[in-house]
Amino acid sequence: MNLSAQIKKHRNALALSQEQLAEKIFVTHQSVSNWENNKTYPDIKSLLMLSELFGISIDELIKGDVNMMKREISEQEKTDFQKGKLS
Repeated sequence: MNLSAQIKKHRNALALSQEQLAEKIFVTHQSVSNWENNKTYPDIKSLLMLSELFGISIDELIKGDVNMMKREISEQEKTDFQKGKLS
């Protein structure tokens, strides 16, 4: 799961609008929208505030669901292997 999806997932879990989230971390609602639409990334200060608000580590926020990522990587490796891309 990418950062944009993580932000949106945790924002929705807290039942916050983009504007409400923006107010809580002192950014514009356009910033939150840009993050959630993969147009820009939060700066380190915003990442710290998001992780604190969401109650998760920055690592978890950025990496997302590690098990899902491992499955996706595993599936990509299988596809690459079948195509002869792995050495």
